[in-house]
Amino acid sequence: MNNNNNKHSQPFIMLLSAAIVLLVASQFTTTFHLFGFQTKKVDPLSDITTKGKYKKVTLTKKIITDSIVKKDSTDFAIRQVDTSNIYDFEHDSTSALAHFFQSLNEIKIHKHKTRIAYFGDSMIEGDLITQDLRECLQNTFGGNGVGYVPITSIVSGFRKSIIHSFEGWTTHNLLETMPANHVLGISGYSFVPTVSVTADTTNTTSGSWVKYAGVNKKHLNKFYEAKLLYGKSNGENYAEVNGTRYKLAGTNPVNQLLINTGNGCQFINARFQCKTPVDIFGFSIESDSGVFVDNFSFRGNSGLPIKNVSQNVYASTNDCLGYDLIILEYGLNTVNPIVTDFSWYEHGMNTVIKHIQSSFPNASILLISVGDKSYRKDGVYQTDPSVPILVKTQKRMAQENKLAFWSLYDAMGGNGSMVKWVEGDTALANKDYTHFNFKGAHKVGKILFSKIMSEYTDYNKKQNKKLLN
Repeated sequence: MNNNNNKHSQPFIMLLSAAIVLLVASQFTTTFHLFGFQTKKVDPLSDITTKGKYKKVTLTKKIITDSIVKKDSTDFAIRQVDTSNIYDFEHDSTSALAHFFQSLNEIKIHKHKTRIAYFGDSMIEGDLITQDLRECLQNTFGGNGVGYVPITSIVSGFRKSIIHSFEGWTTHNLLETMPANHVLGISGYSFVPTVSVTADTTNTTSGSWVKYAGVNKKHLNKFYEAKLLYGKSNGENYAEVNGTRYKLAGTNPVNQLLINTGNGCQFINARFQCKTPVDIFGFSIESDSGVFVDNFSFRGNSGLPIKNVSQNVYASTNDCLGYDLIILEYGLNTVNPIVTDFSWYEHGMNTVIKHIQSSFPNASILLISVGDKSYRKDGVYQTDPSVPILVKTQKRMAQENKLAFWSLYDAMGGNGSMVKWVEGDTALANKDYTHFNFKGAHKVGKILFSKIMSEYTDYNKKQNKKLLN
């Protein structure tokens, strides 16, 4: 028994003895030569003592991208590495959005309105994305009201930011031929009330009417100011709003009627009594200060048809409302798996952008790319191959026109992201693998707000730096 114990302990004793010898040897730093060989310092713990240390690496210019080199703000440089951030194709950081940011700064000084026109297709229909962007901005900078609302809407029952009902209207839109003596409004729609030779001032339900009611949400439960926008009117045309009768008169392409709501009301009830045809465009519901986001959605619109709204109408609407930022989000109705060249679309949208720039000469413009869209191939949903091609085209459009650009495609996660948004544990998009649901739109609105605020912070840092210099 004792002999077996000795055998088992011998390897341990040998290892322990060797370790002791090595530790003692490691304390000597002297090296010596023996038979032509040079000894080295013994350091049996080198792997342990060097763990956690790092080697200093010198970055070469090839590692640093050109976009970073051009920026003198470290925070901005870091953000530009992320393709989901806003790109600015002006000469200086955030200069394409400078007018918008200056307007936001004005709100902090005195009563001031900052207004955004958000143009898009069915991706923003029913105030999706825009209602969340609006809420974030109004929470930060103030403001009450949903902004512009059309007279009628095919998604009025779907929209959650206002209660909307109407009756008795003839509707024209930018995808059809406009009849003579009528023009499209900024939203791409025109609404014509019933014409009656005699005006009935006693019946509050006959003829053409529209009603808006607030919803039980912060910033949206009361109407503090209201503006009615309408076209040329030189006849006996009247609007009765909340019991007060107003005459509609004006020779501008777009005219406005200011509605007195006192200290705030919970609804706008308007009935129209018109003896001659007149284009009614919509109401703007707002307050005397803050940020307002107007949703101009149009289902099936590639973006190209919005040039059918005349520059006079755009500019005249701008005179009434005063836009600081124009957002263009299109492309969903353009992508197609067999399309590999969007030069035709690029040419058309460049014309549209110039049309918008001429109509809103002082406004900043942000171009948002198409988001990811999936189609079924061989029984499996995958990203439409034309999507990243169009995103690259849209980015080039922004660069050529010196706009700000945000890739919704990259913000979603890029290739294959729509499948994840549809099939994830929390569904963020519909089973058409194209459109966001309310949760997904909420997420996009919050992301867009955070990206804008990052650029806004960088802009103010640069302005402060200029003042100090």
